[in-house]
Amino acid sequence: MLHLVIADAELETIPEEMQADPAIRRFAKKRNKRVDRMILDSNYMHTSIDRYFPNESKRRGRPDIIYLLLEMTQESILNHKNQLRTYVHTRNNQVIRISPITRMPKSYNRFIGLFEDLFEKRIITNNGKELLSMEESSLGDLINSIRRDRTILLHPKGEMRKPSEFISNANILIVIGGFSEGDFISDTSFINERYAIFDQELTIWSVANEMVANYERAVGLT
Repeated sequence: MLHLVIADAELETIPEEMQADPAIRRFAKKRNKRVDRMILDSNYMHTSIDRYFPNESKRRGRPDIIYLLLEMTQESILNHKNQLRTYVHTRNNQVIRISPITRMPKSYNRFIGLFEDLFEKRIITNNGKELLSMEESSLGDLINSIRRDRTILLHPKGEMRKPSEFISNANILIVIGGFSEGDFISDTSFINERYAIFDQELTIWSVANEMVANYERAVGLT
């Protein structure tokens, strides 16, 4: 089993500091949504994010990168064979568990609506089957709750290795940063196995794709 943990993901509802912002309120009215139930999205709110969080405006409000990653993981051969578990840990210490049967909406706007429902209801079901669930948890507590043989952190400052050199058919947990720039907010010092897979910056979904594809080969699926 491959456990893929997306850590410190920039996925959150509108922070309290921004809820009175006129541009945000206009956007909420346009969508017929309560401000505090909307997901922060830099695609539409970059100017407001830059106003309230100038040092983080290139990082915060990136649900789009989580969408692209989940589109890949949930449609992978590994997931179809029930050998992948994906978890999204957010900057606010919320953990989203993605059921293997869950398929992401093909529309980004529908994805946003789905996850806004999740933030409000904490669970999404279909025909009695759980698709998504959310709970409060730190990264460390999440990792400790998962049975695994090895824990690996992917980090630009890790030892440079090809994925095939460190991925085996063991029960592996791999941590990938869920942000577009910067470093982890959460403590990751307890993870000793640290690797980099390329000498240039990669998107988180391309990194996740490499992990999934190499694990598929390690267990003989491809």
